[in-house]
Amino acid sequence: MPETYGYARTSRPRISEQSGSDPETQRQQLLAAGVELSQIYQDVGVSGTSGTNSRRAWHSLDSRLAPGDTLVVVSIDRIGRRWLDTMGNIHDLQRRGVRIRSLADNEQSWAQYLDAAPDSPESFLGYTLAGFAAWVSDQELVSIRRRTKAGLEKAKADGKKLGAPRRLSEEQEAAVIEMVASGVSQRRVARSFSVSPATVRRTVKRE
Repeated sequence: MPETYGYARTSRPRISEQSGSDPETQRQQLLAAGVELSQIYQDVGVSGTSGTNSRRAWHSLDSRLAPGDTLVVVSIDRIGRRWLDTMGNIHDLQRRGVRIRSLADNEQSWAQYLDAAPDSPESFLGYTLAGFAAWVSDQELVSIRRRTKAGLEKAKADGKKLGAPRRLSEEQEAAVIEMVASGVSQRRVARSFSVSPATVRRTVKRE
Protein backbone atom coordinates (compact mmCIF):
# COMPACT_ATOMS: atom_id res chain seq x y z
CA MET A 1 0.00 0.00 0.00
CA PRO A 2 1.45 3.41 -0.99
CA GLU A 3 2.77 5.49 1.90
CA THR A 4 3.06 9.25 2.39
CA TYR A 5 6.30 10.64 3.80
CA GLY A 6 7.39 14.13 4.73
CA TYR A 7 10.86 15.63 4.54
CA ALA A 8 12.11 18.78 6.24
CA ARG A 9 15.55 20.36 6.11
CA THR A 10 16.95 23.42 7.82
CA SER A 11 20.45 24.85 7.68
CA ARG A 12 20.17 25.99 11.32
CA PRO A 13 18.49 24.44 14.36
CA ARG A 14 15.99 27.28 14.77
CA ILE A 15 15.52 30.75 13.27
CA SER A 16 12.49 32.30 14.94
CA GLU A 17 12.24 35.28 12.61
CA GLN A 18 12.23 33.02 9.53
CA SER A 19 9.42 30.54 10.11
CA GLY A 20 10.16 28.59 6.93
CA SER A 21 13.62 27.82 8.28
CA ASP A 22 12.28 26.59 11.61
CA PRO A 23 12.25 22.76 11.87
CA GLU A 24 9.22 22.84 14.17
CA THR A 25 7.27 25.03 11.73
CA GLN A 26 8.06 22.69 8.85
CA ARG A 27 7.01 19.69 10.93
CA GLN A 28 3.70 21.34 11.79
CA GLN A 29 3.07 22.14 8.12
CA LEU A 30 3.72 18.53 7.15
CA LEU A 31 1.42 17.28 9.91
CA ALA A 32 -1.32 19.68 8.77
CA ALA A 33 -0.91 18.27 5.25
CA GLY A 34 -1.77 14.81 6.55
CA VAL A 35 1.69 13.30 7.03
CA GLU A 36 1.96 11.13 10.14
CA LEU A 37 4.61 12.15 12.65
CA SER A 38 6.36 8.78 12.35
CA GLN A 39 6.66 9.34 8.60
CA ILE A 40 8.44 12.70 8.85
CA TYR A 41 12.20 12.80 8.34
CA GLN A 42 14.23 15.88 9.28
CA ASP A 43 17.78 17.00 8.60
CA VAL A 44 18.37 19.86 11.05
CA GLY A 45 21.42 22.09 10.80
CA VAL A 46 22.25 20.75 7.33
CA SER A 47 22.98 23.11 4.45
CA GLY A 48 21.00 22.69 1.25
CA THR A 49 24.30 22.77 -0.64
CA SER A 50 25.31 19.44 0.88
CA GLY A 51 24.57 16.46 -1.31
CA THR A 52 21.66 14.29 -0.23
CA ASN A 53 24.03 11.34 0.18
CA SER A 54 25.57 13.14 3.16
CA ARG A 55 22.22 13.77 4.86
CA ARG A 56 21.37 11.09 7.38
CA ALA A 57 17.60 11.60 7.45
CA TRP A 58 17.30 11.86 3.67
CA HIS A 59 19.34 8.68 3.27
CA SER A 60 17.00 6.82 5.65
CA LEU A 61 13.92 8.20 3.90
CA ASP A 62 15.24 7.45 0.42
CA SER A 63 15.81 3.82 1.35
CA ARG A 64 12.10 3.50 2.26
CA LEU A 65 10.52 5.28 -0.71
CA ALA A 66 8.82 2.85 -3.06
CA PRO A 67 6.83 3.19 -6.31
CA GLY A 68 3.48 4.84 -5.62
CA ASP A 69 4.65 6.57 -2.43
CA THR A 70 4.29 10.34 -1.99
CA LEU A 71 7.02 12.66 -0.73
CA VAL A 72 5.75 15.91 0.79
CA VAL A 73 8.00 18.96 1.28
CA VAL A 74 7.12 22.51 2.32
CA SER A 75 8.96 23.74 -0.79
CA ILE A 76 11.19 22.30 -3.50
CA ASP A 77 14.30 24.00 -2.08
CA ARG A 78 14.08 21.70 0.97
CA ILE A 79 15.28 18.94 -1.34
CA GLY A 80 18.32 21.03 -2.18
CA ARG A 81 19.67 24.48 -2.89
CA ARG A 82 21.88 23.54 -5.82
CA TRP A 83 20.17 23.24 -9.20
CA LEU A 84 22.03 20.14 -10.38
CA ASP A 85 21.59 18.24 -7.12
CA THR A 86 17.92 19.17 -6.76
CA MET A 87 17.01 18.22 -10.31
CA GLY A 88 18.98 15.00 -10.06
CA ASN A 89 16.94 13.98 -7.03
CA ILE A 90 13.63 14.96 -8.64
CA HIS A 91 14.50 12.97 -11.75
CA ASP A 92 15.46 9.95 -9.64
CA LEU A 93 12.20 10.11 -7.68
CA GLN A 94 10.17 10.41 -10.88
CA ARG A 95 12.00 7.47 -12.41
CA ARG A 96 11.20 5.35 -9.36
CA GLY A 97 7.51 6.29 -9.44
CA VAL A 98 7.57 8.42 -6.29
CA ARG A 99 5.12 11.34 -6.29
CA ILE A 100 6.40 14.75 -5.20
CA ARG A 101 4.10 17.20 -3.45
CA SER A 102 5.08 20.77 -2.50
CA LEU A 103 3.11 22.78 0.06
CA ALA A 104 4.41 26.14 -1.19
CA ASP A 105 1.59 28.26 -2.64
CA ASN A 106 3.58 29.16 -5.74
CA GLU A 107 4.53 25.53 -6.40
CA GLN A 108 1.32 23.59 -5.75
CA SER A 109 -0.17 24.49 -9.11
CA TRP A 110 2.57 22.82 -11.15
CA ALA A 111 4.09 20.22 -8.81
CA GLN A 112 1.17 17.95 -9.64
CA TYR A 113 2.50 17.65 -13.19
CA LEU A 114 5.53 15.79 -11.83
CA ASP A 115 3.18 12.84 -11.30
CA ALA A 116 2.25 12.59 -14.97
CA ALA A 117 3.50 9.86 -17.30
CA PRO A 118 7.26 10.29 -17.88
CA ASP A 119 6.99 11.08 -21.61
CA SER A 120 3.86 13.25 -21.44
CA PRO A 121 3.72 17.04 -22.05
CA GLU A 122 2.49 17.48 -18.48
CA SER A 123 5.55 15.72 -17.08
CA PHE A 124 7.82 17.89 -19.23
CA LEU A 125 6.06 21.03 -17.99
CA GLY A 126 6.36 19.95 -14.36
CA TYR A 127 10.03 19.10 -14.74
CA THR A 128 10.71 22.43 -16.50
CA LEU A 129 8.97 24.47 -13.80
CA ALA A 130 10.70 22.47 -11.06
CA GLY A 131 13.97 23.30 -12.80
CA PHE A 132 13.12 26.99 -12.76
CA ALA A 133 12.26 26.85 -9.03
CA ALA A 134 15.54 25.05 -8.33
CA TRP A 135 17.45 27.65 -10.40
CA VAL A 136 15.85 30.52 -8.45
CA SER A 137 16.82 28.83 -5.17
CA ASP A 138 20.36 28.33 -6.44
CA GLN A 139 20.66 31.99 -7.47
CA GLU A 140 19.31 33.16 -4.11
CA LEU A 141 22.11 31.24 -2.42
CA VAL A 142 24.69 32.78 -4.75
CA SER A 143 23.28 36.24 -4.01
CA ILE A 144 23.41 35.66 -0.24
CA ARG A 145 27.04 34.58 -0.45
CA ARG A 146 27.92 37.57 -2.62
CA ARG A 147 26.32 40.03 -0.19
CA THR A 148 27.97 38.33 2.77
CA LYS A 149 31.39 38.50 1.14
CA ALA A 150 30.91 42.15 0.23
CA GLY A 151 29.83 42.96 3.77
CA LEU A 152 32.86 41.22 5.27
CA GLU A 153 35.23 42.99 2.89
CA LYS A 154 33.71 46.38 3.74
CA ALA A 155 33.90 45.68 7.47
CA LYS A 156 37.53 44.65 7.08
CA ALA A 157 38.31 47.79 5.06
CA ASP A 158 36.67 49.90 7.78
CA GLY A 159 38.98 48.36 10.34
CA LYS A 160 36.30 46.38 12.14
CA LYS A 161 37.33 43.21 13.91
CA LEU A 162 35.51 40.25 12.42
CA GLY A 163 34.20 37.24 14.29
CA ALA A 164 32.45 36.83 17.59
CA PRO A 165 33.75 38.93 20.49
CA ARG A 166 35.99 37.15 22.95
CA ARG A 167 34.12 36.10 26.08
CA LEU A 168 37.31 35.68 28.08
CA SER A 169 40.31 37.94 28.45
CA GLU A 170 43.79 36.57 27.74
CA GLU A 171 44.38 36.23 31.48
CA GLN A 172 41.11 34.35 31.93
CA GLU A 173 41.87 32.05 29.02
CA ALA A 174 45.23 31.21 30.57
CA ALA A 175 43.49 30.43 33.87
CA VAL A 176 40.93 28.25 32.09
CA ILE A 177 43.66 26.24 30.36
CA GLU A 178 45.57 25.82 33.63
CA MET A 179 42.47 24.65 35.52
CA VAL A 180 41.51 22.11 32.84
CA ALA A 181 45.10 20.85 32.69
CA SER A 182 45.06 20.36 36.45
CA GLY A 183 42.03 18.08 36.17
CA VAL A 184 39.09 20.40 36.87
CA SER A 185 36.09 19.46 34.72
CA GLN A 186 35.29 21.78 31.83
CA ARG A 187 31.72 22.21 33.09
CA ARG A 188 32.96 23.36 36.49
CA VAL A 189 35.45 25.72 34.88
CA ALA A 190 32.66 27.15 32.73
CA ARG A 191 30.55 27.87 35.83
CA SER A 192 33.51 29.57 37.50
CA PHE A 193 33.85 32.05 34.64
CA SER A 194 30.12 32.31 33.83
CA VAL A 195 30.58 31.03 30.29
CA SER A 196 29.28 28.01 28.42
CA PRO A 197 31.15 24.68 28.37
CA ALA A 198 31.51 25.19 24.61
CA THR A 199 33.55 28.36 25.26
CA VAL A 200 35.85 26.40 27.53
CA ARG A 201 36.24 23.64 24.94
CA ARG A 202 37.10 26.16 22.22
CA THR A 203 39.64 27.87 24.48
CA VAL A 204 41.36 24.58 25.29
CA LYS A 205 41.26 23.48 21.67
CA ARG A 206 42.92 26.69 20.46
CA GLU A 207 45.69 26.19 22.97
